[in-house]
Amino acid sequence: MNEEEEKELELLYECEDMARVNQALKEAQGLVFDCDGTLLDTMPIYFQSWSRACDELGLSLPIERFYSFAGVPVHDIFQTLIDEQLSGDKIITADYCEQVKRRHHDDLEKEGLLAGPIDIVVDLARRYHGKIPMAVASSGWRDHVIDGLERNGLLHLFDIVVTTEDGAVQSPKPAPDIFLVAAQRIGVCPTKCIGFEDADLGMQAVKTANYLYASDVRLMHMYPRNVEKRNSTISDNEEKENGDDAS
Repeated sequence: MNEEEEKELELLYECEDMARVNQALKEAQGLVFDCDGTLLDTMPIYFQSWSRACDELGLSLPIERFYSFAGVPVHDIFQTLIDEQLSGDKIITADYCEQVKRRHHDDLEKEGLLAGPIDIVVDLARRYHGKIPMAVASSGWRDHVIDGLERNGLLHLFDIVVTTEDGAVQSPKPAPDIFLVAAQRIGVCPTKCIGFEDADLGMQAVKTANYLYASDVRLMHMYPRNVEKRNSTISDNEEKENGDDAS
């Protein structure tokens, strides 16, 4: 291990959220993970499919707004955009919009754009596989969640997968339903579960479910968006230094 790798490892374990997770793990009897943006790095690909769908449908969804909707079912997002942006003379339904979104997502996958695992979170799931019950609680389409986990060799890690398509989930995030159902199905009291999320609405749902701890994976040092920001900063600094040298 070189000096740079040792520094990364040190920062990893200094991460405040990871330290709190490790503390909570001493008491935890169950782990429940969101999927998109938590276990799988789907969000950049999802934004592309959303952009293509919205362009076709005459809707607008800037990237900041896209991330603010994280954890909200696709149908509900489209209904919000339709209510806000389309006048009465243009009638389309959220169901139709969802079909368009599915088509564009499938096209992206055919083009080879497939989401990989978020290692910092997946490594933790692998570590506790077979030791305590674990579940996935996702607002995504069930078939996409299952396919994504299976394609990345992760599905076997989890005892159950719950999505908002499940009849027992009466209200989506930020309501606690999906996390309460997940805890019930793995047979663990919510107060003994840790929930892992990448979205504000999801974090609210975990906390409202009265989980032992709500982990915001976006705070983890090796979370993909954080790594991208650091790499971008390094690249900008190098360009600036090269420019100064040239002058």
